[in-house]
Amino acid sequence: MKTLNEIDLYIERFPKDVQVLLQQLRTIIKKAAPKTEEIMSYQMPAYKQNNRLVYFAGYKKHIGFYPHTSPISHFKDELKEYKTSKGAIQFPLDKPLPNELITRIVEFRVQEDLENKKMKKAISKKEAKVWNKTNQWTVELELLKTIINKTQLVETVKWGVPIYMHNDKNVIGIAGFKSYFGIWFYNGVFLKDEKNLLINANEENTKGLRQMRFNSINEVNEKTILQYIKEAIANEEKGLKIKPEKKAKISCELLENEFKSNINLKNAFNLFTPYKQREFMEYINDAKQEKTKITRLEKIKPMILSNIGLHDKYRS
Repeated sequence: MKTLNEIDLYIERFPKDVQVLLQQLRTIIKKAAPKTEEIMSYQMPAYKQNNRLVYFAGYKKHIGFYPHTSPISHFKDELKEYKTSKGAIQFPLDKPLPNELITRIVEFRVQEDLENKKMKKAISKKEAKVWNKTNQWTVELELLKTIINKTQLVETVKWGVPIYMHNDKNVIGIAGFKSYFGIWFYNGVFLKDEKNLLINANEENTKGLRQMRFNSINEVNEKTILQYIKEAIANEEKGLKIKPEKKAKISCELLENEFKSNINLKNAFNLFTPYKQREFMEYINDAKQEKTKITRLEKIKPMILSNIGLHDKYRS
């Protein structure tokens, strides 16, 4: 007897005629993107390569197909007979699925995802030189890198700076700033710091991060730095970490009311991570006046439909 997975169980909730179409769409996607992982995401079947490629969902009168925004623009002439938004396509239940068109859309997303991955790698390589913010600590930072390379930490680049990892976890990073250069320890709060070298740069908000700052190359002591790094690695192996505080759930009445009359907006909103959903809701809720809340809602609606997070431009 075949064991049903989450996708099977999702499809089984629908009437038989709808099940046939959902299974057909599922087969088309898997054939066009055979290397993808089939998952449930935001209560919908989804297909992931490096990132999520497409989603689909069943409704009373149509099947929703969510390939993100670019394919809808690219295939707009062929999609004229279907109802679309910037991130969704509706396939009516009383018409055959356009198998060939869906295949090309999925293949388009596969290629787009691969190109995005290559682009991110290229950007990371360029950003590897950005960590010296004022370009005055070149020699000093190279010395730190030489010391760190004597440990088993693995160097990568995140947020434009060198980050050193152990077991795929961030342990330390280095950077140069206007008045100092230094090392920050991601879980520095657990270090003994017997020499009293670590600084919490933001007492009100920083929980685990600690900085070791230097104002000149003469302050760099290799033996001491290696001692702190080895302790940080040991702490990582023990699994020591600050547990993030759970934020209370929030809601946004204005946004919820909008969803009742705009199903495309609701579906697009559900494609975001809970973190990004919260950012949108807080953005509206933080406005003191009702007219400001409405203005903010109108501002974020096209962003939501285009699958653009409120602060995505600052994260690129």
